[in-house]
Amino acid sequence: MSPTNPRIDRQQDLWSRYRSNLPRHLIGIARHLQTGSMRLLQDQGYTALRLSFEPFISLLGATGCRLTDMAGSLGISKQACNQSADEIERAGYLCREADPDDRRARRIVLTERGLALQRDGHAAIRFLQQGYAALLGKDAFDDFLRVVTRLVVGLPCNPGGAPPPAGAELGVMMAPLSRFLMQSLMDRTRARGHPGLKISHGQVLSLIGPTGGRMQVMARIQEVSKQAIGAVARDLESLGYICRNPDPDDARQTTLALTPLGVRLREDSIASVDDLSEVFREILGARGLTTLESRSAALYTALGLEQEVFATPVELDRLARSLKQQLGLQGARALALLLQGHTRGSLA
Repeated sequence: MSPTNPRIDRQQDLWSRYRSNLPRHLIGIARHLQTGSMRLLQDQGYTALRLSFEPFISLLGATGCRLTDMAGSLGISKQACNQSADEIERAGYLCREADPDDRRARRIVLTERGLALQRDGHAAIRFLQQGYAALLGKDAFDDFLRVVTRLVVGLPCNPGGAPPPAGAELGVMMAPLSRFLMQSLMDRTRARGHPGLKISHGQVLSLIGPTGGRMQVMARIQEVSKQAIGAVARDLESLGYICRNPDPDDARQTTLALTPLGVRLREDSIASVDDLSEVFREILGARGLTTLESRSAALYTALGLEQEVFATPVELDRLARSLKQQLGLQGARALALLLQGHTRGSLA
């Protein structure tokens, strides 16, 4: 038997942990839920939709709120919040009205079309949840929903500690949970010596596998344009985290790879994941955390998320056979809608 190489074993372990961890699974499921519901809404005639609209549409109640309050809820600047509100207003989903409590102030409120979008968005998410339950089985999905609820209630992304409202429970929880996870991971990794990191960098960094990453694949998974991915890649190149190599399958293209500094960043991000796991353990307990990890991993795998980045052809074939065994006629239509994004072009 040939001796093992500790350095190679460590790199393989790091790649394995980078590829498969709880925050990645939860963020991937949240993104799938958002993009899937957006496609369903577009099919119903809702135009000019963007993923960035979701927090505004989901957080605005019947009476609306002030822009400063919305900015505080989202953890962004008032200027950035105002720019997003302007874009959503141009699309016809919200408007600005005088604040009845202070005539000098303005509130952003949903228009009739915005209220209809909110209602139909909840229905779309409930439909997607049915597909998730078909993939996992009802009991396993109920476990997932229960433990996610406990996590969201206990985390700072829900400072009031109130349970999510009845209706589209998973949709209400996953979007703020995803934002919290991305912000927390970035803050913790920044503190480990990477002050230039931005949330947008995750669109590229998280999708570079052991053999590199292709921008067209990143754009398709993230539901953004290749030009947007290119801009992020240039920023990361300037910071020294990635480089470009010739694509072995297409001489006209390049792949993105981690530099030595990028490898260190990957290691530091894994340490940040470990930190977050301890936060989750304090909220859920060891048993609850184990349940969340297993159910999230099962759903992430069943949906085939990011398989084209990390999976080998053998793994993809195994996934296809597994899905054929698990799904009957009841889940077929839901699964087709859930996975249709793999064959559709970019929305941006």
